[in-house]
Amino acid sequence: MALVWVGFGVFFAVALTVGLRLVALAARTRRAPELLIGLAVLGIGPVGFGLQTGAGLIDDPTAAETLAAAGAAALAVGVWAKLTFNWLVYRRDSRIATIATGLLAIGVGAQLLAQPMLGSFLAATRNVPLSSVRNVIQVIALGWGASEAIAYWVRLRKRAQIGLADPVLANRFLMWGVSAAAAGLGSAVGVVASLATGAAIQEMPAILVSSSAHGLVAAIGMWLAFVPPRAYVDWLAAGRATA
Repeated sequence: MALVWVGFGVFFAVALTVGLRLVALAARTRRAPELLIGLAVLGIGPVGFGLQTGAGLIDDPTAAETLAAAGAAALAVGVWAKLTFNWLVYRRDSRIATIATGLLAIGVGAQLLAQPMLGSFLAATRNVPLSSVRNVIQVIALGWGASEAIAYWVRLRKRAQIGLADPVLANRFLMWGVSAAAAGLGSAVGVVASLATGAAIQEMPAILVSSSAHGLVAAIGMWLAFVPPRAYVDWLAAGRATA
């Protein structure tokens, strides 16, 4: 379990840093994509999941319920933001994507509203059918975003090979795609295991290990996509110069 918390800790630290940087960037540029992806990173990661995790670790029922409610709201905002980002950046001219995004967003909203109706937000974190609804939509949002980013990387890589695109930009799409794919895969493993066993994800140590490992990969990809070290950027640029 110590290793589990290492993976989660790295993911939370990176996601918090990247998410806050993107929201701050959006405040300066007034652009929607930066704001949406920043909210998605924060909501799905350190704020939403972090608050709900914290709710399960404290003994005060009132405080735990408050944290669980805030976490549920943050997770919903994060998934909404991710879906909207995918649609706005990649498929805003597609009628099918517009309808699908709307339906998935309604599903997230319905799942959020159903939680207090069934008793409490804290109890809902261990309600397998209910939590699986949002988790499945989250997997769809992350998988969609990953596929779009990797498709962009394929196109940009080909252009970069003949000097018509920046290899650093191309690599950022790849790293963001890898990050989203790792996060989506980790979520998918948890959903499948939870539905198969009837147990909540946080009650299965093996799934926590899986989620932690996928989170670590997602954190590395996110860091290289949004806050790449200078040495890494120079290495990518040097590859272009020698090509």
